[in-house]
Amino acid sequence: MVTPPMNFALTLPRYVLTDVVKPTLVALGIMLGLVWLLQSLRFLDLIINKGLGVGTFLHLTLLLVPMLLTIIVPLAVFAGCCYAFRRWQDDNELTAVLAGGHSPMRLLWPALLWAMAAVGVGYWIYLNALPASTTAFKDMQYQLRTQEGQLLLEEGTFNQIGDNLMVYLKKRLTPTTLELLLVHDTRTPAQPVTWYARRGHVQLGPDGYPQLVLEDGIRQEIGKDQVSMLEFKSYNLDIRQRLGTQMLQPREREQEEYSLGELLNGAATTTDRKVHDEMLAEANKRLLWPLTPLPLVLLAAAWLLRAPRRHTSSVRLLVGAGVGAIIYQSALMTANSLVEGGSAVALYGQWLLPVATVAFAVWLGNREKIFG
Repeated sequence: MVTPPMNFALTLPRYVLTDVVKPTLVALGIMLGLVWLLQSLRFLDLIINKGLGVGTFLHLTLLLVPMLLTIIVPLAVFAGCCYAFRRWQDDNELTAVLAGGHSPMRLLWPALLWAMAAVGVGYWIYLNALPASTTAFKDMQYQLRTQEGQLLLEEGTFNQIGDNLMVYLKKRLTPTTLELLLVHDTRTPAQPVTWYARRGHVQLGPDGYPQLVLEDGIRQEIGKDQVSMLEFKSYNLDIRQRLGTQMLQPREREQEEYSLGELLNGAATTTDRKVHDEMLAEANKRLLWPLTPLPLVLLAAAWLLRAPRRHTSSVRLLVGAGVGAIIYQSALMTANSLVEGGSAVALYGQWLLPVATVAFAVWLGNREKIFG
């Protein structure tokens, strides 16, 4: 009879934790890369057609990462645990552990600790990183639209700036250097003005709003009885005067940018029922959704840590765990939508979802003597 080493109590949990952490990190990297790439495609037009710098593009899209992690982290932990548990099934490692007189709980505890770490990361993302990154993203997006973005002109098309300015750009040499421009100003409908310029460049004025400097061109103004034309070497076109007051208003923050305290205080003090419901839904989402890795890991364990059977395929068990995870995630999103719609039942009932899922996983596991 072979005597197990004295440090087996530490070796097994360390082995299990390593087996769970590695596929989790791989799944996290793959899913984050794919989803980030798909989200970034929405902004490629800013580089290809409108001359936005690559650095600005990367900064803008990287600000989306915390939002993506809120969805990806629980799924990555679930995928990592499923991969490890199924491998133990297929490689008969689970059989060896059970034959040695050890409970499946010896394998589950390290995975639960990893899930608890993911819960902590989730709370940090939801309560700190997500509001800050969303605010930075919205600020940058607003700046591109109202300031620099109004001069991210697309080549070969008529670009509308504000309510009364149309710019046609033939060619862009650099993000701020332009060639062959036509600018049509209808601020005074009775006397429209058109500029033709061989070159131009964009610069920001002292107030931070863009100015379009036209070079080597002609200014044409159509009056009631005559047309006047004037050649110029350089003409500074103040874009701020033509953007309109609405586009120069300070940006109002959205609920995703509020801290948890601001959401709770806002829900308690607002008189607008719709705003109250939306703030309350967002606050509960910040507190509830980070708990997702725990029920998902327990679901994976309840299906995949059962003793191997000759006629039971690990693929079938994996599908069962996956269906359970999909149902749980769908129920969370549905409940959140109902809370936003003002459903008081959904507001409190959504907290039963993780409890009910954990209870179901424990019941399912006890049938197979996993948690016993």
